[in-house]
Amino acid sequence: MLKSEEIPGVDSKTLLPWRWAESMRSCSLFWIPVNLGSIPRGQREWLLEFFNRLSTRLSEASDLQAEHFMQMQVIDEDEKLRKEFLNAMMKEHPMLGRCWLPRGKQPIPASDQEVELLASKKKEFRPYEYAPQQAWWFLGRDADVLRGRYLGYGGLTFFFRKPDAEGTIVAAPPPAETQMIIPKFLRNHSGLKVLLEDFDPQKPNQIPGFIRNHPAMKQVFSVFDVEKRQEKTKALLSPFRDQTKEIFGAGIPRDLEYEGILFVLPKLASQDFFAQTDQQIRRWFEVFDVYINESPEDQGIILACKDNLTSLIASIVREMRSKGYRYWEG
Repeated sequence: MLKSEEIPGVDSKTLLPWRWAESMRSCSLFWIPVNLGSIPRGQREWLLEFFNRLSTRLSEASDLQAEHFMQMQVIDEDEKLRKEFLNAMMKEHPMLGRCWLPRGKQPIPASDQEVELLASKKKEFRPYEYAPQQAWWFLGRDADVLRGRYLGYGGLTFFFRKPDAEGTIVAAPPPAETQMIIPKFLRNHSGLKVLLEDFDPQKPNQIPGFIRNHPAMKQVFSVFDVEKRQEKTKALLSPFRDQTKEIFGAGIPRDLEYEGILFVLPKLASQDFFAQTDQQIRRWFEVFDVYINESPEDQGIILACKDNLTSLIASIVREMRSKGYRYWEG
């Protein structure tokens, strides 16, 4: 990916409907107005097309992979969305973690007086007033489907990061007893050859090829995808989870609750970038290269990049305009 100094100047008008914060020097920061919560169809279609194109370009040019998150409260408070979320759980495999809101108020436990009011139903119980904000991380990596389901409600965050380097994901070694050795007389037995033809002693739990390739089993594996489940396991072992806790969970007490937190997701608004030092913002971009967040505070979506993506954004907007896409700001 090109660095800022390697990219020629871009006319901000070519970026519209994206607005570029040209005064920001720590990163490239963009904003687009969106009617979050009641997003018009035209806005939604334009944004989905833009993000699909952006995702493809980032993957092809820089080998970046996307991670998608959805704020738990937003899902819980929308009945239709909550049903869709529950129906898709088996495919999307959401995992729960903590949100970090730089300017958000920390939840305060209910006082004795509040407990009495809640118990007597004189005060409505709103759980999110007393608990930290949480978010779902989707281990399912069907990005187009995830954005199609959750974009526009005001709780979606996704970012693009570099894949984990080889050797950074450390899994527990298999027990000694799983290092199976098949005797030669069994390997050569005519009745067992079909069972053992692709057997790997280092992977004794691997499903035999004759089962994986059987026509009747292919339908089963189309639903129960072993390789995708392995990808999800790999994601859970990724060091990036601990990195989010170290960088964005600095204010969380280091106790047993902290150990149980799977990840910490930053929920950033545009003013958070202007309020932080260059050094702090550089730390944020150790976790991701491109950060995208639905920000109710900004009444839109912000897009922040470690490198200068003005030329890329301008080219995608130009392509979409030539195909007849128009963005209605409402």
